[in-house]
Amino acid sequence: MADEEGNPLQETYVILDDELAVYLSGLKGFPVFQGFRSLDPVEETWIDAEVREMLEQEVAELAARARRREAPPPPDWVGLEGTGDLRLGEELGWRGLLEWLQKLEHLLHLARQMGMEMWALPNE
Repeated sequence: MADEEGNPLQETYVILDDELAVYLSGLKGFPVFQGFRSLDPVEETWIDAEVREMLEQEVAELAARARRREAPPPPDWVGLEGTGDLRLGEELGWRGLLEWLQKLEHLLHLARQMGMEMWALPNE
């Protein structure tokens, strides 16, 4: 879904920063999140219905754990592009993780309700 100029609508994507990908792929008991480490950095990756369903469950479980602070602490900052320079990044922490999970949950819901495909795209 895009606007008149072809730009994707904000509700139709989430950004997986490197720091967040490392965090999620290190979580034990979350096989889909752990699979994020093997996403192709160059090619688009189709996410099939079975994986989307598993991802919905993992998002719900991680959100519940994050609300109770029972998950490993998320990175304080993301989007640093390997520099460590906080001026390039965005604050994440618990609040940011919960917001990101909520966006992903919404995206998964839209895909299911509207019968849309879901893809992981490289950062270009």
